[in-house]
Parts: sequence; C-alpha cells; structure tokens
Amino acid sequence: MAAKTAGENGLKTAILERKTNPAEIKRGCAMMFAIESDYYFAERMYYNEKSKKMIFPVNGFTVDYAGPARNFYAWHFYAPNGKSRIALGDYEENIKKGDKGRLSFVYDKGRLIEGLMRDAIKNGVEVFTGVNVTGVEKTEGGIKVTGNRDTFEATFVIGADGLNSRVASLMGFNKDRVFYGSGSNITCYFTGLSIPQPEAAITGNYFKPGASFPTSFFIVPSPYADDEFWISIRTLEDFEYLTHESIFSEWFSDMKVREVKSYVMSLQSPVPEPYRDNVLLVGDSAWFGEAEITGSMMCGWKAANAITVALRDNKPNREGVINYIEWWKHSFPEFDDYRNFIMFHCFSLLSSEQELNYLYSLLKKPLRPTLNPFLVARVVKKALEPFLPQVQKEMPSLIEKLKILEVDTIEKTLLEVVKIRSQ
Repeated sequence: MAAKTAGENGLKTAILERKTNPAEIKRGCAMMFAIESDYYFAERMYYNEKSKKMIFPVNGFTVDYAGPARNFYAWHFYAPNGKSRIALGDYEENIKKGDKGRLSFVYDKGRLIEGLMRDAIKNGVEVFTGVNVTGVEKTEGGIKVTGNRDTFEATFVIGADGLNSRVASLMGFNKDRVFYGSGSNITCYFTGLSIPQPEAAITGNYFKPGASFPTSFFIVPSPYADDEFWISIRTLEDFEYLTHESIFSEWFSDMKVREVKSYVMSLQSPVPEPYRDNVLLVGDSAWFGEAEITGSMMCGWKAANAITVALRDNKPNREGVINYIEWWKHSFPEFDDYRNFIMFHCFSLLSSEQELNYLYSLLKKPLRPTLNPFLVARVVKKALEPFLPQVQKEMPSLIEKLKILEVDTIEKTLLEVVKIRSQ
C-alpha cells in the first residue's frame, strides 16, 4: 500500500520483498476485515459491495477489492461445557439484515495484495523479490539498505516488515519496548462444521483432563466456499483432541481438512515513536501485535503521503513527516490502550472450568455487537455488573479475579497467569 501510494504520487520507489511472490499467503491467517462494527484505529472502515471497494472515510481513501467475501454476524464465546455462551451481537436479527447487519466479513488477502502490487508496478514502482534485508543505516543524504549483497539508497525508508521487523531491530526502535512473549498456532481450512449458527466468529475454551488452564480455539467462515471454515488452535495435538474427544467434538463429526498452515505471534509494546533517522515504521512493525490488514494499509497510505509532502517541502527529516508521526500516535497508542488486548486474553487463563461455565451462563441476552479485541473485556465486565451480588453469593472466587481484570493492573494479572501456569 505504501509503495502503491508513493508510485501514484510520482516518487521513485522500490519494494524490497523477502518472498518471491508477495501475494502467496504462506502464514496462517483468518483474513478477517478488522473491523466494521466499531471505530478501529480511529477509522470507521467498511466494504462497499457495489463498488468493490474497502472504504476509509475518516482518512479519505479507498482500496479496490473484487475478490471473494463472506459475512459473519456475531462473535460467540463458548464456555468449556460447550453450551453456555456470551454473544456479542444478535445473530438472528443481524443475519436478517444481510450486509447491513454483519459484524464484519472475511476475504482473500492474496487477491488484495495482488491488486496492490499490480497498481504499484503500473505506477512505476520497482519490485525486488527474494531480497533478505541485512542492513539499514543512516547516510548523509538519507538511508542505505543492504540485502543479498546489493545496496539500495533512498531519502526515506518505510519499514513494513511485520511483527518481527528486522528494520525496527536494526534501527534500534525496540530498545524501549516491553516484550510480552511469543506464541504459535496452527490453522486449518475445513468443511463439515455442524453448529446452529455457523455464520459467526467463534471463540471456545476447553480443559483437557488434569489441565489447570484451558486450550482456546477460534473459528470464522471461509471466503472460498459456503461450507468451509477456518480454525486457529495451538497445536495439531490440540486440534485432534478438540475434534475427536472434547465436548465440542460433535461439531466436527463430518470434518474434512483442506489445508494446514501455522503462524507465530510476538507481542511487545508499541514503539514510542514510529520515526528514526529517515525510517518510518508502519503496520505491525510499530504496533502491538497485529495492526490487521486495515491498520497496515492505513499506515502505508499515510506514510507515503507524508514522505511526499516532506520531499515537496524540501524537508527530508522528522519535521517533514511530523504529520505521519502525530497521526500514528493518535490513531494507535492514544486511541486504544494496547494492554486491553492482553486483558481480553487473560481472563480465561485465570479462571477454572467451573468458574467459566458459571460466568458464561449468567449472560443470556446478546451484548452489543463488536469485533474489537481491545473492547471485549470492558463490554463483558460492564454487562456483568448487575450480577455481582449474585456472583458474590454463589461463586465468590470470581469476584477477586474480576477485580484485577483492569488495564492499570495488567502486570499483576500477568503474574497471576504465570503463577497458575506454573502450578
């Protein structure tokens, strides 16, 4: 997106790409459009099916996408008993509304990237594939990048190389970041899911015999076929247990797996500032976890335009791209406290199977629709407030856990998770 925008603006631009085919998606990915249900990264993006465009009305640009898409209408969190659930969004009501009622949709990321690359090349961008960047250093006139024993020089560099960004590491961006750890999951596309409300995103938890903490899985519809779905879970062994032995196994009795991939997720606090020595970081390289395809495209578009202004104003320095720096801070770390994402994932790890089954059974009506992982914990906590006197009487152990589920005490929460996991 950054290269496409820079090329359209008439800048001499090169993409240094490690892959030989950037549009070939080898990493496990849900390919969700994040998100339509709320303001996200200070934007209110959505997809216009008629014009085949992803719309970013706050920032004021669109992205062409004419590939497959499939709606989903709620986000359901299933308790370990496989019955109780927390529903974010009223599935039955939303599905009646069609596109207007969807929580969001899934799409083909390969098709999207293919289109962006095609537009970039059409606008004069040079693409160097198979380049493994090994060096980035400031020069008197800008920046020098080395890779595969070749050298590239430019006035600015945009570091768009993901969660484990080598550009960020080489330029010292990570020195002041808090590293929270890494995790890996496998993903599968499969058919044969038998569940009453299949057009929803599903997060589930189950406990293996003797386990002190649950295994989680996440399912969304696939954009490729109406009877196909995508799942993310920790290991193939966990997938086998889920589909053959767990309480949820009846969902998968006719399952057929089409494709298996994997991914690694590293989590660290956002960079204090996404600029250093004529290098701008965009997308995952600067943010906490994933900026999603939508956040990444926003960053690429904004960074390329900021560089265009800097070159037009003959300010090839921090002052020249201050618009991007301020926009990024407003749209990412100031808009959503990244620690809310950690809070969202911590609660199930703090609670026992009995506690989760009880808690999920309390919320029988659908809650407000959202796909925002930075918002979920707060939505659920607010919905539980009327039930707290009842919880105090029936399962007081949950009260203390709910009390520490606050963003300002997230370090304490993480220590509790570590303590439980070490038992």
